[in-house]
Amino acid sequence: MRYELTIALKPDLAPDKSKKTIGEIEEAVQKLGGKTTQTESLGMKSLAYSIKGISQASFGRFQLEIGPDKIRDLRRQLEREEGIIRVLVIKGGAIVK
Repeated sequence: MRYELTIALKPDLAPDKSKKTIGEIEEAVQKLGGKTTQTESLGMKSLAYSIKGISQASFGRFQLEIGPDKIRDLRRQLEREEGIIRVLVIKGGAIVK
């Protein structure tokens, strides 16, 4: 099944830690039997409201193919990551260019 995953990373996260987190997400998807078909960095953006006292975040978007029974496990795993402040999963997502 196809999903679109969007994550918000803490703004003070070092660039190398940010890349490491993205690699860990792709690895987690693979371990759950899925694959990442596209990864996109959306850059730093101001938030409409503060999340945990943070008013800006760096965003990343992933196109995934993963079983519906595994997406819940992936979401739980990502929500426990220290550098990630928000996780959004949309079923059937596709990037329009």
